[in-house]
Amino acid sequence: MAIAHRKFVSAVVLLAVAALAGCSAQPGTAAVINGTKITEGELDDATLEFGDLTGQPPQPSVVLNTLLAAEVFPGIAAEHGLALSDQQVTQRLEEQAVLQGAEVPAEGYSPAFIDLGHYLFSATDAQAHPDAAAIFQEFTTAMGEADIEVNPRYGQVEDSGEIVPSQHDWLVTPDAAAPGATPGQG
Repeated sequence: MAIAHRKFVSAVVLLAVAALAGCSAQPGTAAVINGTKITEGELDDATLEFGDLTGQPPQPSVVLNTLLAAEVFPGIAAEHGLALSDQQVTQRLEEQAVLQGAEVPAEGYSPAFIDLGHYLFSATDAQAHPDAAAIFQEFTTAMGEADIEVNPRYGQVEDSGEIVPSQHDWLVTPDAAAPGATPGQG
């Protein structure tokens, strides 16, 4: 009986590790979309640069959603004549930095942040396109059909292809804590 119990516990632990692993077959992976890996380093770079540009630190899951969209939307936009070069994206990011009073990094923007810019600027340009509704419908369909795996650390993928941050009732957010309470006090 004890051996069977240990085997059961071992099997449950292995299944739990496999379920939590998600993208851990590729260490350092934040997500994979249609076979294209987005590393945690790329996500960190894009998150930091977005925060530097806007002055507001974004949630990593929001940036990861944008990086996933950046793997799909620019191709659709290009089919409608809305392609942007990396140089055009960099120029527009630099213009945004000037408007925001932010510094342009001396070493330039990371490839991940340029990818993020491809999505943001293509989506902005698409809004003024005569076929905007069709472009965004095509994008919505493509995201819903995309093969997306997300490291559970960043959330869960919905049927729409959007990442929703994981909610665990055992995690207490700072704004949910009682005023004046310190962790560990009841």
